[in-house]
Amino acid sequence: MSVENTLRDAIQKKSVVGFTFDGKNYTGSPHALGERDGTPHVLIYRGEDAHEKRVPPTGEWSVLPLSDITDIRLLSGESFHVGHPDAKVKAELHKVSISVG
Repeated sequence: MSVENTLRDAIQKKSVVGFTFDGKNYTGSPHALGERDGTPHVLIYRGEDAHEKRVPPTGEWSVLPLSDITDIRLLSGESFHVGHPDAKVKAELHKVSISVG
Protein backbone atom coordinates (compact mmCIF):
# COMPACT_ATOMS: atom_id res chain seq x y z
CA MET A 1 0.00 0.00 0.00
CA SER A 2 1.32 3.49 -0.86
CA VAL A 3 2.18 6.09 1.78
CA GLU A 4 -0.87 8.14 0.76
CA ASN A 5 -3.25 5.17 0.91
CA THR A 6 -1.89 4.06 4.29
CA LEU A 7 -2.34 7.58 5.69
CA ARG A 8 -5.85 7.81 4.21
CA ASP A 9 -6.71 4.49 5.87
CA ALA A 10 -5.22 5.66 9.18
CA ILE A 11 -7.21 8.91 9.08
CA GLN A 12 -10.46 7.08 8.38
CA LYS A 13 -9.81 4.57 11.19
CA LYS A 14 -8.19 7.10 13.56
CA SER A 15 -5.20 4.79 13.74
CA VAL A 16 -1.64 5.59 14.81
CA VAL A 17 1.09 4.98 12.23
CA GLY A 18 4.76 4.12 12.52
CA PHE A 19 7.05 5.60 9.88
CA THR A 20 10.53 6.80 9.01
CA PHE A 21 11.17 10.48 8.25
CA ASP A 22 14.62 12.00 7.69
CA GLY A 23 16.21 8.71 8.75
CA LYS A 24 14.47 8.66 12.14
CA ASN A 25 11.64 6.43 13.32
CA TYR A 26 8.44 8.06 14.57
CA THR A 27 4.92 7.24 15.61
CA GLY A 28 2.11 9.63 14.92
CA SER A 29 -1.59 10.33 14.55
CA PRO A 30 -2.38 11.63 11.04
CA HIS A 31 -5.24 14.13 10.94
CA ALA A 32 -5.42 15.38 7.34
CA LEU A 33 -4.07 14.89 3.83
CA GLY A 34 -3.71 17.77 1.41
CA GLU A 35 -1.16 19.86 -0.43
CA ARG A 36 1.49 22.39 0.46
CA ASP A 37 3.26 24.25 -2.33
CA GLY A 38 1.60 21.89 -4.84
CA THR A 39 2.94 18.67 -3.33
CA PRO A 40 1.14 16.07 -1.15
CA HIS A 41 1.58 16.57 2.60
CA VAL A 42 0.10 15.19 5.81
CA LEU A 43 -0.90 17.03 8.97
CA ILE A 44 0.22 14.71 11.75
CA TYR A 45 0.77 14.73 15.49
CA ARG A 46 4.24 13.16 15.87
CA GLY A 47 4.99 11.57 19.19
CA GLU A 48 3.04 10.11 22.04
CA ASP A 49 0.11 11.34 24.07
CA ALA A 50 -0.24 9.73 27.49
CA HIS A 51 -4.00 10.50 27.62
CA GLU A 52 -3.68 11.00 31.35
CA LYS A 53 -4.42 14.18 33.26
CA ARG A 54 -1.35 16.05 34.47
CA VAL A 55 0.88 14.16 32.00
CA PRO A 56 1.81 16.51 29.15
CA PRO A 57 1.93 15.14 25.61
CA THR A 58 5.44 14.50 24.28
CA GLY A 59 4.77 15.23 20.65
CA GLU A 60 4.27 18.05 18.20
CA TRP A 61 2.13 18.94 15.20
CA SER A 62 3.88 18.79 11.83
CA VAL A 63 3.04 19.10 8.15
CA LEU A 64 5.27 16.57 6.37
CA PRO A 65 5.80 15.86 2.67
CA LEU A 66 4.61 12.36 1.73
CA SER A 67 7.68 11.94 -0.51
CA ASP A 68 9.96 11.93 2.57
CA ILE A 69 7.96 9.30 4.51
CA THR A 70 9.02 5.64 4.25
CA ASP A 71 8.37 2.34 6.04
CA ILE A 72 4.85 3.41 7.01
CA ARG A 73 2.53 0.98 8.79
CA LEU A 74 -0.63 1.06 10.88
CA LEU A 75 -0.10 0.50 14.61
CA SER A 76 -3.32 -0.95 15.96
CA GLY A 77 -3.70 -0.80 19.70
CA GLU A 78 -1.90 2.55 20.09
CA SER A 79 -3.84 5.57 21.43
CA PHE A 80 -4.74 8.08 18.70
CA HIS A 81 -4.05 11.73 19.61
CA VAL A 82 -7.41 13.49 19.44
CA GLY A 83 -6.20 17.05 20.10
CA HIS A 84 -6.37 19.90 17.62
CA PRO A 85 -3.49 21.69 15.91
CA ASP A 86 -3.16 25.43 16.31
CA ALA A 87 -4.34 27.60 13.44
CA LYS A 88 -0.80 28.37 12.21
CA VAL A 89 0.10 24.71 11.66
CA LYS A 90 -3.32 23.86 10.24
CA ALA A 91 -2.99 26.72 7.71
CA GLU A 92 0.17 25.13 6.28
CA LEU A 93 -1.94 22.41 4.61
CA HIS A 94 -3.91 23.50 1.54
CA LYS A 95 -6.50 21.69 -0.60
CA VAL A 96 -7.37 19.18 2.12
CA SER A 97 -8.67 15.96 0.57
CA ILE A 98 -9.49 14.08 3.79
CA SER A 99 -9.39 14.90 7.48
CA VAL A 100 -10.41 13.43 10.82
CA GLY A 101 -14.10 14.15 11.27
